[in-house]
Amino acid sequence: MTAGEAKALRKHVPRGAFAQWKPAPDRRDPVELLHETERGRIPALLALRHERMRADVFGFYRGGAALMAADLAGRPVTGLRVQLCGDAHFQNFGGYATPERNLIFDVDDFDETLPGPWEWDVLRLCASAPLVAAIRSFGKHAGDEAAYAAARGYRRYMAKLATRSPLEIWYSRVDVRGELAEELTPPRTAEHVNPTPEHVELAHSMLAIYHQSLQPHVRMLLERYHAVELFEHPVGVGSVGLLTMVAHLEAREGEALYLQIKEAQASVLEPYLRRSVYDNHGERVIAGQRLMQAATDLFVGWTSENGHDFYVRQLRDGKASLDLENIDAEQLIDFARRCGTVLARAHARTGDPQAIAAYLGRGDAFEEGMVGFARAYAAQVERDYEEFCRTFS
Repeated sequence: MTAGEAKALRKHVPRGAFAQWKPAPDRRDPVELLHETERGRIPALLALRHERMRADVFGFYRGGAALMAADLAGRPVTGLRVQLCGDAHFQNFGGYATPERNLIFDVDDFDETLPGPWEWDVLRLCASAPLVAAIRSFGKHAGDEAAYAAARGYRRYMAKLATRSPLEIWYSRVDVRGELAEELTPPRTAEHVNPTPEHVELAHSMLAIYHQSLQPHVRMLLERYHAVELFEHPVGVGSVGLLTMVAHLEAREGEALYLQIKEAQASVLEPYLRRSVYDNHGERVIAGQRLMQAATDLFVGWTSENGHDFYVRQLRDGKASLDLENIDAEQLIDFARRCGTVLARAHARTGDPQAIAAYLGRGDAFEEGMVGFARAYAAQVERDYEEFCRTFS
């Protein structure tokens, strides 16, 4: 993109215009829209989903990706497309082990992934900053600083990547070292329940199909393990109500491998973007993960059964996420910057980093716009959260 083209694009979609947020006159009722996204979920688990969304405003935000997708769909965009995470809030970034056993930091959730406007991921990331600051009682200044840091990390690293070759971008990664290690915590012991006989039969059938999605060398490795037990495993906030199971496999006693089998539905972005090119939404998730992550788990794959799609991955492989309960304001701001950095790297793999960097420019107009949006949209989330709590009290 030439300097003239970048200037014209900034005139068409001013960077300062990101700060503007006003709900559309015909904005859908948030509770009604959330009800729609829960169709097809396991009814017995919806109470748990609502409990987790009522816990605090950030929990509500995590479960409300469909609300923000509908709100973003009405905004003007630059027309520069990338593979989107689709749900780029702070809890969907973390550390994990690569197949080479290095611990790196990256985007780590792809349930909503789909090609779309790069801005949507950055807007969702920045809007999560004041919400996390609020539940930690850090004050509005810390929320603004974290949103600014996320946007700045994105702009600066995109500018750096714009000078690199496609191969250099593809091989780039962020190691977990130093202070970042203090901001992450390993996952807690997961709550689980015994599966129904129908789900046990379903899981065994799905695992047989899943084998076919693996590369031959991984399939051979997996064949050295045998299933020991299966259990249901409700996860996160947004995914609660979708069937999620864990298969405990062993090669020999004590040599365990845990595979998570998670149901995948259409992305919440799909009503506003092009339909996925993948008929199986599990394959959509894994394809998006491979496009965006610097390194991906060997065992990722997909399967389907009885009209439902699933993807499979290791349950835990050196994974760590934001330590919400113990992080301080300074660490939150540092974490936000790192999230913006790895999001830029993920977008540069499938988008046009030169064009995005040229649009973002050298000043902080983009950062200031994102802070304004984050502050305004967080207030909207607070209002929606209060309405949700009144409905599900």
